[in-house]
Formats: sequence, C-alpha cells, structure tokens
Amino acid sequence: MRPGLVLLGWTAALALTAAGAIPVDLAQAERVRGGNLVMSLSGGIAPLRLPRHRAAPAAAALASRVTTNDRTPVPKLRRIEVAFGAGASISSAGLPICPRARLLNATRTEALRRCGGALVGLGRLPLEVRFPGQPPLRRAPRMLVFNGRGPGGGTVLWIHTFVARPPVSFVLAFHVHRSVRSFATVLAASVPASIASWIRIRGFDVTLHRRYRWHGRARSYLSASCPVPLPFTAGFFSFARTTYRFAGDRRLTNAIVRSCRVKP
Repeated sequence: MRPGLVLLGWTAALALTAAGAIPVDLAQAERVRGGNLVMSLSGGIAPLRLPRHRAAPAAAALASRVTTNDRTPVPKLRRIEVAFGAGASISSAGLPICPRARLLNATRTEALRRCGGALVGLGRLPLEVRFPGQPPLRRAPRMLVFNGRGPGGGTVLWIHTFVARPPVSFVLAFHVHRSVRSFATVLAASVPASIASWIRIRGFDVTLHRRYRWHGRARSYLSASCPVPLPFTAGFFSFARTTYRFAGDRRLTNAIVRSCRVKP
C-alpha cells in the first residue's frame, strides 16, 4: 500500500473517533465572563470506564470559544494554557518526531505527507484574519496536531493550521509539562507577535488520540484514570482547565468537571 493511502486511512479513523466517541456540545458549555469577554469550554474523555489507580489508553476532546458581548473585536491573544486532570498524562515514547521546519508554509496535504507518522490529534482553529482597511475575515480552518520536541528535548505539540483563502499557514508550539496541582498535565503556548498582529484566535476544537506499538507493546499518546475515592465506583473529576491571556494583561480561566466509572 502506498504511504499516502496509509495516511488517509489513519486520518479518517482519527476523524471518526473525534466525531463519534466524544460528543462536544458548545451550546451546553460552561461559560465565564471577564469585562466584555465571554469564554465557553466543553469536552469529554473516552472511555468513561477507567482504572482507579493506574492510567489506561484514552482520548480527550476539548472545545472553547472567546467572544465579546458588545460586538467589539476579541483582543490579541498572547498565551493559551490547556491543562488536564483525572490522572491524565501524555507519553510520546517511540512515536515519530516531526521537526517544526517541515510544517512551515505547508498546506494541510503537505503537512500530512511530511509528518503523518507523528500525527496525534485533529481539530479546528476559529480565527479572524485582519488586514488594514478591510473588514475581518472569519475562518475556522482544520488544524493538525503533531508530536514534536522542543529545544531542551521536552515534548511539544505542533499545531499546524492552513487557510486557502486568503493563503495563511502557521504553526503554534504547545509545550507539555507536569504540575503538582490537580490539573497536572499542562500544555502552554505563547502566540508570536508576528501572528497576533494580524490573526485573532477565537478558540479551538481539538481531539487528542493516538494508539501505536513500540517494542512490540501497545501504547497510547494520552492515558487517564478514574480517580474517585474508595468505596465509590463512580464519581466526578476535574477534567480540564483553559486559560487565555490577552493583550493589556487581561485573563480568562474556565474549568470543567466530568464523570467516570471505575473499571475493575
């Protein structure tokens, strides 16, 4: 089978997982307000039955939007942080690594051809493209998430986005680190001034999911547990938290909880 057909098959399977296994309804999302800014957050994890004391393969979907309640433009986004709880962790050991340079100025097809083996997620990136003297153009292009490495060797998620009209292609770097707090797996990205000056990011939709084999063993990019205390076999857990930091020292944070069942 040709490599291109393998990539298309893998991408289609991931898209089906995103659409069918973890429904995300922004109409029912949790909302917070700060001044004229409104941020919504929704998502879920699959499967819902997970071990209590150890992590098992999982997939996670998350969707967020930022709007204003007075029709003014969303301010420039400086930084975004996405954090997962529920014993969630990311492990990319054995996965191919995509160098950032391969994704620069690439279309979606080119990015998949160059780095399809490192694909770990799919989604969309709602944004406004702003040109001087012209009304903003709203787009929600597809985004691809690739496994990468940072300058210090840490795990990075490359978020690749391509818009055909007008032609726009850029890459955001989400650095992964661990925290001792309840939201222990943190993904953080700074938005370069070169992007923020003419693109206003208005949220994101993303599903992280990748199963693969390494040294003959089945592995998962994302793993999670159901950390409810004994003797309970079901309960609620802190699932995800998202923080936006905007120009002018403005900040919005929203967090959501979800339910799970303990798998024997």
